[in-house]
Amino acid sequence: MSYSRFAIFFMERFRRRRIQFFCSAFPPSACRTVLDVGGTPQIWRMFDAPYEVTVLNEDPQELETVSDRCVIGDGRNLQFPDKSFDVAFSNSVIEHVGNWKDMQRFASELRRVGNSFYCQTPNKWFPVEPHLGTLFLHWWPRLLNFYFVTRYFTLWGLLNRPSRAQVKKSLANIRLLTRRDLEHLFPGATIVTERFLLLSKSYVIMDRTGKCL
Repeated sequence: MSYSRFAIFFMERFRRRRIQFFCSAFPPSACRTVLDVGGTPQIWRMFDAPYEVTVLNEDPQELETVSDRCVIGDGRNLQFPDKSFDVAFSNSVIEHVGNWKDMQRFASELRRVGNSFYCQTPNKWFPVEPHLGTLFLHWWPRLLNFYFVTRYFTLWGLLNRPSRAQVKKSLANIRLLTRRDLEHLFPGATIVTERFLLLSKSYVIMDRTGKCL
């Protein structure tokens, strides 16, 4: 079993709860059109609601087809006019877009193209790192730069048996954020804490002040 299959099995419960929260915060009766930045079509099959969703991803392999509803693009430089969608949506993507400036551009684009926005991301200070499946080690990222540590002391490394190049590439694409980071990226937005065993597991940053319809 690969780590991704293992993680998906355990994350299904959290994902369904998050979908319910999104539907209550942004009901399709008021917020019909959605741009999913960095997502895949599969997650929207779990929504029992009539949203009109456009999925944007820079990797064509993540899209089932390229059409009006599945488009190739960069979340840091969206090809849509201002306020093109009722909601700009992003789930566990902003921590993968690059350095701090890349994250600022990504956050700015979400705010620009959506009348409202919803952005979810894991909490850096939660004890479990969701991408690697390790306890506490992500709090000392320099340790993870050692191939031996990532290969043999993370669940991702044990299950996937990555090469040194694969470890380097994966670590370069992960930068977890704190609540303070998110306050800087999305000034004035509402931040909702998702909890597990009373601990802050992840954050949802959203703005519902824009008029959807």
